Amino acid sequence: MKNFTLEFTNHEWNLYTEKDTYTGAEVLKLFPDLKDLSYLEDEYTSIVASWDNSEKVGYIDVEITTPKTENTYTMNEKYHEFGTFIKDLKDLENEIEIEKLNITAWEYEKADPYGSRGLSIRDFI
Repeated sequence: MKNFTLEFTNHEWNLYTEKDTYTGAEVLKLFPDLKDLSYLEDEYTSIVASWDNSEKVGYIDVEITTPKTENTYTMNEKYHEFGTFIKDLKDLENEIEIEKLNITAWEYEKADPYGSRGLSIRDFI
């Protein structure tokens, strides 16, 4: 396949070619290195990934919303090599978990900037 667009949206992979459109398991058969990312999505995490083979450019966009404050944090990556795009998709679960831990720490520090560092008002007097 020369010209195709590969896209992960709405919990499934879609492959658009000049002649056909493939979805879900059909795409995973054509690209065995792809992972089904739907298990990473939940009510607080959404993933959009796309690769346009004619332009040789890809994107992975992850949006994480914190449950308590409803603040939204994004991870946006751009790729120019298909191999790197696939490699990062395989590591996406770890990246999302690390980002969620960072977000939790940021939210905690924002809510209690001194207490989160073990400081109290007595430290400043």
